[in-house]
Amino acid sequence: TLNGMLLRFVPQIRGVVLGYSNIKVLSKAALLYSDSPFGQLEVSAQLLLWRPISGMSLRGSINVQSPDHIGLLLWDTFNASIPASFIPKSKYEWRPFGDEELAAGKTEDTSSSEQSSDETEDSAKSDAEETPSKESAKFGSGEWVLKGTSQGIGASGSLEFVVADVIRADNVLSVTGALH
Repeated sequence: TLNGMLLRFVPQIRGVVLGYSNIKVLSKAALLYSDSPFGQLEVSAQLLLWRPISGMSLRGSINVQSPDHIGLLLWDTFNASIPASFIPKSKYEWRPFGDEELAAGKTEDTSSSEQSSDETEDSAKSDAEETPSKESAKFGSGEWVLKGTSQGIGASGSLEFVVADVIRADNVLSVTGALH
């Protein structure tokens, strides 16, 4: 069925079906087979495909950085990974966060003896309601930076990369990327 093809890699068309339109029934009657309770019709439709190919440029939202790779999400749907071996060491380097940076992602020191228990309780409620910053949510132990500047790559939360390989596992595609 067409709905069963949505968001899946379909080998016959070498792409992931994102949507379809302009459906036309081509057969005059449905065919019934003894092993299926469903009638089958021949149809045509226009398909919207996602078919990444090596060499194309894509932009993804960074969801993890580690010394081994950068993980990205494309259109909030597809995974991409840039292995460390595809990150040029002449331009980029891994910078682990120091203790101060790790602590900065946590709440301010509330161990002051001047704070009353009510203030501590209010502070805890306020801290629990805050959402984590992009940096603390995405980059737990460090980040990839431009060599010599310490400027984090993908500081905006997204990163442009070149598709190096497309891997198909079952009906799912995963993109391997490279930085230039």
